[in-house]
Order: sequence, then C-alpha cells, then structure tokens
Amino acid sequence: MTGTPVIDQPQAPAASPAAASAQSGAPAPRPAGLGDVLRILRPYRARMVLAFVLGSASTAFGALQPRVVASAVDGFQGSVQATTVGFLVGLLVLSAVFTNAQQLVMERSGELFAFDTRERLIRHLFTLPIGVLERRDRADLVSRVTTDISQLRMVMSSGIVELATSVVAVVVSIVMMSLIDWTLLALAVVTIVVALVVIVIIGRRTAPAGLRLQTAMGTLAGAVTRALGSMRTIRATVSADREVGVAVGEAATVLKAGYAAATLRAAIQTFAAVTIQVLLLAIIAVGAMRVAAGSLTVGELSAFIMYLMLMAAPITLCAGIFAQLGEAFGSLHRVLEVHAIEGERDVEALPAAPLPQLAASAPAVFALAHVSFRYPQAPDSAARTDDWVLRDVSVDFRAGATTALVGPSGAGKSTVFALLERFYEPTEGTVRFRGEDVRHLSRLELRRQVAYVEQDAPVLSGTVRDNLVLGAHTATTEQCVDALRQVNLLKADDDGAAFLDCQVGEGGELLSGGERQRLAIARALLAGSPVLLLDEVTSNLDSNNERLVQDLVASAGEQSVVVIAHRLSTVVAADSIVVLDQGRVVAQGTHRELMETCALYRELAHHQLIA
Repeated sequence: MTGTPVIDQPQAPAASPAAASAQSGAPAPRPAGLGDVLRILRPYRARMVLAFVLGSASTAFGALQPRVVASAVDGFQGSVQATTVGFLVGLLVLSAVFTNAQQLVMERSGELFAFDTRERLIRHLFTLPIGVLERRDRADLVSRVTTDISQLRMVMSSGIVELATSVVAVVVSIVMMSLIDWTLLALAVVTIVVALVVIVIIGRRTAPAGLRLQTAMGTLAGAVTRALGSMRTIRATVSADREVGVAVGEAATVLKAGYAAATLRAAIQTFAAVTIQVLLLAIIAVGAMRVAAGSLTVGELSAFIMYLMLMAAPITLCAGIFAQLGEAFGSLHRVLEVHAIEGERDVEALPAAPLPQLAASAPAVFALAHVSFRYPQAPDSAARTDDWVLRDVSVDFRAGATTALVGPSGAGKSTVFALLERFYEPTEGTVRFRGEDVRHLSRLELRRQVAYVEQDAPVLSGTVRDNLVLGAHTATTEQCVDALRQVNLLKADDDGAAFLDCQVGEGGELLSGGERQRLAIARALLAGSPVLLLDEVTSNLDSNNERLVQDLVASAGEQSVVVIAHRLSTVVAADSIVVLDQGRVVAQGTHRELMETCALYRELAHHQLIA
C-alpha cells in the first residue's frame, strides 16, 4: 500500500511538462523570450547599470591605447619616451581595474539573482495543489530549482550586461576607425554585418534546442531518482539491468539533445572566429597597400588593427553569449511553466484564538453534504459515469467522538480525508467545518486544527526531533520524549535526548515500517490538534503496538478522531462506523448495529474472524 492518492485515485501515466500544465488547468506558457528576461532582471537594473558603466569605462580606457601606440610608432626616432610608456601602463591598469570591478558586480548580482529566483520558485512549489504535485515528476521539479536556474544564472546575470558593453566597444571602435580610414572601415563593417546576420539566423535555433536539452535532463533526473528510491524492490526482483537500461536510455536522450545544442554553439562560435580571422587578414592586406600608396601611415594602420581587435573580442564574446542565451531561454521557459500553474488560494486567516472545547453533544466537527468527487486528471470524465470516487456522500463526524471509515479498497475512504484536509475540493456538494463551508475558511488555519497521520507514514530526512516538531515547532525536549514514550518508541529508561538526535535516513529508511507509523502518530499527538485523522495507522504494527494505538484513540478525550481501518478489530469500539462501498455510504452505526443490519460489514467482519 502507498499513500492517499493510490488507494482511491486512478493513476494516470506520467505526463510531459506541457501536458501536466494543461491538466493542472493552467495554459502552458509561450516560449520564453527577451521580454521575459528583461522582466525578471528588472529588480537588478541598478546593479546592471553599474556593471554597464564600469564596463564602458574599461572600454574607454582601452580605446585610448591604439591612439597612443599610433603616435609612438609614427614619431619613433630610435627610442620611446618614458611618458608614453607610463601613459600606456596607466591606461592598462585603469582598464584592468574597471574590468575587475565590473566582473565582481556581475558575479555577485548573478548569485543574488539565482537565490531570489530559487526562493520564488520554491515558495511557489510549496503552494501548488496536491493534485498537481502528484501528477508531476518530483525530480523534474527539483531540476528546475537547481539545474535550470543555474543555467539562467550563468547567462542572464552577466550575459545581458556583456552584450550591452560589447555594443559600446563595437561602436567606440567603429568611431575611432572612422577617424583613421573610411575604406578599411567599410570593409570591416560590411564583413561584420554579414557575420552578425548569419549568427542571428543560426542562434534562433538554440532556444528550442536548449529547451529539449533541459527537459531531457529533468526526465533523466526523474528516472534516476525513481530507481534510487526503490532500490530494495529493484534488487529483490532482479530488475537492476532493466532499470539501468531505462536510465541509460534517458541519458542517451540527453546526449542527443546535448549534441544538437553543442553543434549550434560550435557553429556560431566557429563562424565568428573564422570571420574575424578573415577580416584581419583582409585589413592587413588592404592596409598594406594603402600604406604603400601613402594614404595611410604605419602608425595609423597599427592603430586600426588594434581597434579591429578591440572590436573582434566583444563580437566573439557576443557569439558565445548568443548561443548560450538560447539554452537559457529554454531553462527560463521551464521555470515560467511552473509559475504559470496556479497555487492554492487562501482566504483571510481565521482569528488566532484556539477553538473552544467541544463536547460530544456539540454539532459535527466535519460534515459532508451530498458530496461527489472525481479526480481532475481523467481526460474523458465528462463522458463517463464510472469515474466518480465519491457519489452523493452525506455524513457527519461528531465532535469529541471517534468515527471510523471502513470498506473495501477503493471505496473512497482516503479521498474523504483528502477533502477534509482540502487537498482537493468536492466536485459537487459541500464540506463543512463546525458549520462553515470550508471554502470560506483559511486552508492554513483549518489544517492547524487537524492532525493527519497518513497510511504510509512518510518521514522526512533528518532527525527524529525534526519529524516530531513538524506540527509543534515550539515543543520542548520533554514534550517530545513524552510523545515518543506514549507510542512505545522509547522505554522509561531510554535516553530520550539522544534518540531525538538520531538520523532517520532518506524517507525514514533507517526505521522500520512500524516505527515510522508510531513516529507519525507521536507527531500528531504532540501537535495537540482538536481533530485527529488516522489513515490505516495500524497496518504495520504488531498486536502489542496495535493495542497501544487503540488505547490512545480511546483516551483521546474531547478530541475528535476519524479513523480509516481495514482491520476492523481496531475500530469495534468506535462511537460510529461509516461503511463505504464504491464511493457511497451504505451503512452507519456501531459495530453491534452494523453486524445486524449491514451485510457488507458482516462479511468483512467474518473474513477477519471478529464476528
């Protein structure tokens, strides 16, 4: 058995990101472009302007050097004046200082950009509806937080500024070259314009290639994570070779997508480099002829070539950035795709005061009124009549009482819990909490009133204490130890403080199934919520610990308890037992009443030999 959705929810095959986005009800975003880049970089515009100014200053100091060299060459008379050498050294130092300052500003801005982008994405991920998260590959979502944003950080933070600075360097170089020789300038400009047109044509193909590469990497992460999380099952079924084949197949897809992206990058960078080399040779040849004709001095030709190199460096850099921008747009598309999915919306929070104590005679703490439900991912649900998980369910859960939900697997029991926790909203009907429609209440405040122990009792990586205080962040060591002793995870003479600091392993793999369930129950007890939801919490417990849980439930006092149980022995003493079958309530009453009036309950009891 696995968690809530597997029991009652028909599972759909893994969907592509675009398909999953469509299933979530949010349209898939258009491919990311420069406008999206400028929008997400808007909070950092002051830093980017500073980096641009520093880069422009560095370019200006670099642009003065060829003029000094030209004067030194044309005026050379056997030695170079010390003032000229000092001036050149000064220009070099100033250019280096401003370049270093620009790089520092861009690198720090890049780190801040990556952090802010990750923070926003993480916060949004934690608000996505449970149904969306259950249909998504978790490893693929993680890759968007890590790999995709790293790709964005490398290009978006510095790439845009360097592009702008490169434009300044090119413009300055062209202006300075125009003061030297218009013929050589025309040759240089025509060649560079042709090169830029070709680079843009090739570069347009980098965005789709980058998106395919990043998507393939997310799928690979999902395949490896899936296998590592089920390694015991894989080895026990001698399926390692098959799973390795699946992962390697996804890696091959990444390789193919990587080859395509690398080919485009290489084409752009190679074309840019070859164009600059050809242009340099042409300028030297034509310039030599103009020097021989007396139209140009040797110093001016030297200065022109230096300006050409000053212009060539940013052009080559721009070619590389342009190629990487395509891949970054692919990463940005994947990030924006997640942001396009609408998160859970909450109304204004309920008052902070705790709920009053509720007597057994008080109104129902939860009530379902004519509730029907079907999971949203069924693509043809409108045309089917058999995909309803719940059908016209009306049931009250009395305050201060213990109510049990029983029935065959797939009857809809865990779906009822999902509706009480507002992981999903009913397709039809109303769920009420203390008489109020839950849609008018804050999800956060509602969930603070409910402690939920899931069937598979998931455990978070970390320590025992980390898991215990999830619902009671201010709990003391003594309170934690007392909760552990209530569920028999600690004996009276055990060192509770040492046990609290024990690591549980990834997913609680260092604990047995029974220990995970008891830890989850202890967490719920420590939270002290007025309502306790227990989803088949004795499935991994031996008879002694099962009796312990029964005693804890029986001693819940005025706490309202709702229990899902397949083992009827755990709920025979419940105040009320609701029998579900095929999404409908077929009977409700005490154990004795149901044994007399409900054939399905009587059959379940006979099969478990508790009649």
